[in-house]
Amino acid sequence: MNSRMMIEAFKGGAGGIVSKTISMEPARDRRPTIRKGACRGLYNAETWSELPKERMIEELLRVKKEAGPLIVSIGYTPEQLKELGKLIQREVEPDGIEFSTHYVGRSIQPLLECASALRSAVDLPIWMKVSPTVLEIEELAVKVSPYVDGFVAVNSFGPVLDFDVENPEPLLGSDYGAGWLSGPAIQPIALRIVYQISTVQDKPVIGVGGIEKGKDAVKFIMAGASAVQVCTGAIKKGHKIYGKIASEIEEFLDKHGYSSIEDIKGLYSKRLKQRRLYEKTPAMWIDSEKCTGCKACINMCIHSALYMEKDKAKVRDELCIGCGFCMDWCVYGAMELREEE
Repeated sequence: MNSRMMIEAFKGGAGGIVSKTISMEPARDRRPTIRKGACRGLYNAETWSELPKERMIEELLRVKKEAGPLIVSIGYTPEQLKELGKLIQREVEPDGIEFSTHYVGRSIQPLLECASALRSAVDLPIWMKVSPTVLEIEELAVKVSPYVDGFVAVNSFGPVLDFDVENPEPLLGSDYGAGWLSGPAIQPIALRIVYQISTVQDKPVIGVGGIEKGKDAVKFIMAGASAVQVCTGAIKKGHKIYGKIASEIEEFLDKHGYSSIEDIKGLYSKRLKQRRLYEKTPAMWIDSEKCTGCKACINMCIHSALYMEKDKAKVRDELCIGCGFCMDWCVYGAMELREEE
């Protein structure tokens, strides 16, 4: 990612930019490095910036001069983070530093050492970018929180492997064709981790993972995020996606009567506490006035608990296990779970 691309992101409506990760030596990634992936996502075999750190500093200075808030991503070991952190703070003076944990491991101790090392080296705000494969995410968040000013959740997921059965050759240039999955496919994982981090400590969380429209961003904010990042969506749809997402967030807030982002931040956690838990196994109930007889639910019941009678869906209570799957296919709102009296 060079300065031109970062500046174009600002022009497209981004509120800030996070650079590609800088390490001590430029990456040497074998092509191909990015391919179309499953579930509208992408596979990538990129590691970090292929530009030397000296060249990246030149690019970042252009961005700082011509655009808005700039966060510089660096990696990876404690020693590298200390050296790079001092260098970036001195030469670039960005608005903050994000450090990647992608190649550090999944255990808490080495990640804690990275955060501590960087904190000792810089006075700038620090964001920790969390891998979706980290173990004990809540414990990590609590222990790292004193050293950072925020968390970014999550990085791409992997390694993963995919190929075309008609031509079973590697899609990527990595050792055995494996890569990292990003985009909508990892959004549920990212939402879970955003929720977990935001509920066990007070530092802000930036949500990232499969955000391509305003409602995606709203979902992350409801899960507890204070802001969001977009990468795969911009690769697929161009830099204008940033402004489009921002406009769609505003439209959602206006439509639902919210005055600001703060009104929806962490809303999921509040609703979770209000959730009613069934003491007995519930059964599906169908509102015959709303049911159109479309049979969508009939085809989805794997327990044969639904049947048609006079063009209306009916329930065999003795076969219904109350799983709830069928009601997700009713677009008319005719189905709900009810506990036996």
